Amino acid sequence: MTRMRYPGVVEARQAFEALKPFRQNLIEMQVRCRPFGPDYLILDAVRKALDTAAYHFTGEPEFFALRPPRS
Repeated sequence: MTRMRYPGVVEARQAFEALKPFRQNLIEMQVRCRPFGPDYLILDAVRKALDTAAYHFTGEPEFFALRPPRS
């Protein structure tokens, strides 16, 4: 039997850093939708899925939270 290896997301932090503009675009689109309407809710689901994936891969619960830059 052959053993399969799945590398997964190797550079998770970098991958999710690259997705920050996409997440910001989702929020900007959501602001233009009727609150809690169908369009608003589907964009909210996508944003929450992205947040959950970032937490899964990076281990940081608030990965996309605004933080001051580290020196």
